[in-house]
Amino acid sequence: MYRDLCRLIVENGARLVYTTSRSVGNALDKLKEDSPAFHHEVAINEKTAFELAFAGSISTKRTACVFSTEGLYEALDPVMSSAYIGITGGFLIVCVQETEEEITPVGLFSKLPLIIAEDAGELARSIEFGYYLSDKYQMPVLIQATPALDDGRRTTDDGRQRASDSKFKIQNSKLAPSCFVKEPSRWAATPKFRYELHKQLNEKTERIREEFEQYAGNTATIHGKTGIITNKREHVQFYEEDTSVLYVSTVYPMPLRLVNDFIGQMDEVFILEGEYPVLEMQIPERKKVRAERFERRPARIKPSETMYGFTTVVRDTLGGASAISMAHGIKKLEPERKVLAITYENHFFHSGMPAFVNTLYNDSSYVLLIMSSERENEIARIMEGFGFHNYHHLSNVAEVEKFKNADKLTVLFCKGII
Repeated sequence: MYRDLCRLIVENGARLVYTTSRSVGNALDKLKEDSPAFHHEVAINEKTAFELAFAGSISTKRTACVFSTEGLYEALDPVMSSAYIGITGGFLIVCVQETEEEITPVGLFSKLPLIIAEDAGELARSIEFGYYLSDKYQMPVLIQATPALDDGRRTTDDGRQRASDSKFKIQNSKLAPSCFVKEPSRWAATPKFRYELHKQLNEKTERIREEFEQYAGNTATIHGKTGIITNKREHVQFYEEDTSVLYVSTVYPMPLRLVNDFIGQMDEVFILEGEYPVLEMQIPERKKVRAERFERRPARIKPSETMYGFTTVVRDTLGGASAISMAHGIKKLEPERKVLAITYENHFFHSGMPAFVNTLYNDSSYVLLIMSSERENEIARIMEGFGFHNYHHLSNVAEVEKFKNADKLTVLFCKGII
């Protein structure tokens, strides 16, 4: 699944590649045999992976992160400042859409350029072009990729320019030694410096918008006076053949001249996108425009969920290990409730430890189920370091029911996913 993606990243000169997926790590291991000039790591969480890649990119190295679209939201703290701070080497954040979760709002909120790639040719084009933008404008670039684009075959040259004859080819191969230039006005962004960085970022955004006006991944098909603007090809498959379509893969900053020219040719225009109005919000003149959004059903959110005798079951719906704090809050408000919090070992390491310590400090009494893979013993040792010893291993999830009447904080470990 990830073989072609990793190959494209390495072929485009990435020297440092970070991920949290062992599948991606295995694909990079195989590439390492033929391309030893890059380094890669499987980090403990997305925030750590992003910060490692960001550190490399501000030291002139071309870097990349490979996450899921859900995973990017676990790294938002450093992501939201990266456009202002900037980089000196190219940096791509490639997010594979394994669920219905999209990253389209992140581009708009973080001011990072965002490109959508829905097939193999578009992915190759977006990675090449993304590094071109990142090098030229000294900021990270987001790419949302569809897993179906990787069918195990090498990408052909159809639909993209070869790096050898592309105008986006960067002459600096980033093979030079690392070089960090100390610039207090950039790296230590006090209010005065941040104001100047904000003005520079606005200028960069408009210049990138101009670059996107000519991006080959944005396509307009004119068939009639009713138009559709979308960033998802699947949204237009049921419309009539006399409907005009503008497909926008450069979601942020949106190429406004291209969009306005399309709207000008139409009598009415529909914006078809996901639940976030990212395209709609960027169109300044919307007299002809009607918006239709396709709401997703979050797979992991189950309102009023009950399980094995617990009247309230909370999951990490607000972020990694958020179930811990939510369960603590619910139990404090309604002590009679039987509350089960469900999280995962990686989420616990990501942001669960402070929440768990807060639970101990405030003497809560819910049951915490940690779905584990291989790090149960590490978590147990950490809890013992906090002075907590009431943890148990379950051979199967059904054994949770034995603890439904627990009157003190109880931690359960069970291998697998629930």
